[in-house]
Amino acid sequence: MKSCNLLANIYVKHILIALFILIVLVFIVLKWLDIYTQHGKQVAIPDIKGMQVEQAALFLTQKSLQYVIVDSTHVRNKPAGSILETIPPVGTHVKEGRTIYLTINSFTAQMLTVPQVTDMSQRQAEAILRSLGFEKIQIRTVPGAYKDLAVGLQTSGGASLTAGNYIPANTSLILLVSSGHAETFMPDDNISIPENPEEYLF
Repeated sequence: MKSCNLLANIYVKHILIALFILIVLVFIVLKWLDIYTQHGKQVAIPDIKGMQVEQAALFLTQKSLQYVIVDSTHVRNKPAGSILETIPPVGTHVKEGRTIYLTINSFTAQMLTVPQVTDMSQRQAEAILRSLGFEKIQIRTVPGAYKDLAVGLQTSGGASLTAGNYIPANTSLILLVSSGHAETFMPDDNISIPENPEEYLF
């Protein structure tokens, strides 16, 4: 009986020792993973929107963050080269050393295709141009039989534009609109008109 109890105690002790060693190993592994992955060491992405990349780089370096410019787009009324978006978004908590992906405002104006705007009302033509992104639009009235009818499109320099032309979005445009009355010939006051013009016919 005593020998059985002794053997049982030895097995129990071995099992307990094995469990203890296993627990210690798991604890060591978890601590090593925490150190390796810098668990708990997180920083918030600073608000760098609107900054130039060189300026934002200082803030990111202070937070032990890296950055890469991955895209650019053109947004009017925003400085060229300024940061528009970050991935992950501003305020997100990330681990130190994380790479932040930046979208910046391009240095060149967006290029747009000139639409068909002739033979339609001034209001409709202007609305189409603005919906595409053209904002610098002036109206110039020219002689024409139909009032407020768009009859042409030019640049501020006088160059004629047709549908399909590819121009910068910030180009100054002049929309030619008919006045509603055609240009007529007005006789010179110094020229007399005979009462019987038939006399001058042969």
